[in-house]
Amino acid sequence: MKSLYLSLFIVFVSFTSSQAQPDTTKPDPGLFFADIHTYFQHDLNANCTPQSSFGLTTAILGYKKSFSQKASGTILYDVTRTTNFMYPDTIGINGYFEGSKYTAFLKMAEIDWKFCKWGEMGIGQLLNEQYLTVQDKHWGMRYIATTMQELFRFGMPADFGIRLKIKPIESLVVSFTVVNGDGPFRYQDNESNFLYSANVEYRPKDFLIFKVYADYEQHPSVLSENRSVISGFAGFKSKKWMAGAEYNLVKNNSFSSGTDLSGVSLFASTKVKPKATVFARADYLSEYGNVKNETFWLTGVEYRPVSNLGLAVSMKRNTWLNTTMICLNAGIRF
Repeated sequence: MKSLYLSLFIVFVSFTSSQAQPDTTKPDPGLFFADIHTYFQHDLNANCTPQSSFGLTTAILGYKKSFSQKASGTILYDVTRTTNFMYPDTIGINGYFEGSKYTAFLKMAEIDWKFCKWGEMGIGQLLNEQYLTVQDKHWGMRYIATTMQELFRFGMPADFGIRLKIKPIESLVVSFTVVNGDGPFRYQDNESNFLYSANVEYRPKDFLIFKVYADYEQHPSVLSENRSVISGFAGFKSKKWMAGAEYNLVKNNSFSSGTDLSGVSLFASTKVKPKATVFARADYLSEYGNVKNETFWLTGVEYRPVSNLGLAVSMKRNTWLNTTMICLNAGIRF
């Protein structure tokens, strides 16, 4: 059945592409880009070891090139610790190898083809639409903290597969994706259990967005429960104000009962000066496996001497870990 779904998906793209007109636009020269996110943190409660530390959360290097209005490619490398993921793969096998705490890994390698005015296909290693493509950009302060679903690992940041994106009207985008389901650090499992997802984004106004995401993955033979996700997001952003709210539910995160994840995230910011912004966020984890009713919140001030450089002072409280952090963050994009 899963092979039938994938075949129908590819046939549909092939048919619609036959309706496309040739594009003779000259290729652009390409664009290199980079992000660096670094921090200093100190735990007021002495519950973190070490209590004070400097660190790096992101060091991204990427390149994007458009060969026409219809064809482009993007490759993205990030630096993080890739050896502390103890979650089982889709056939229930844990993998762990102790290496560098700062390992460069392939985060995105995508070929995009706009085969008609209302349709686009992406293939390769794709960013996850569950939280990275909309919520992360709307929050806009990744160098201070990632959004709730990424912070608490409600899903993989990227995966290998194919995506069909349809834009029936200017304000609506619908996409369907098929990926391995094993994330950016592993090959496909031996049982070839794909993850199927759908994502809908509606922008009635330039400053307003509503988004719904859902996915489904069949359980491996050695486990008993299928895994599924439902996520809803609403966001508002103007020149002065930003606000967002999301609800997230993961059923059977580890393909077994008792491993559900669920929670709500609320965040907002306002510009108090042309270069200064006050922000706040609260995440409520109603369920995280055996953990119940815990919160993560942060509040602080951001200063941008230039648009590509962010400097922030914040306080972060995690009731689950019983930590209260004073943090200094810096992030630059070039």
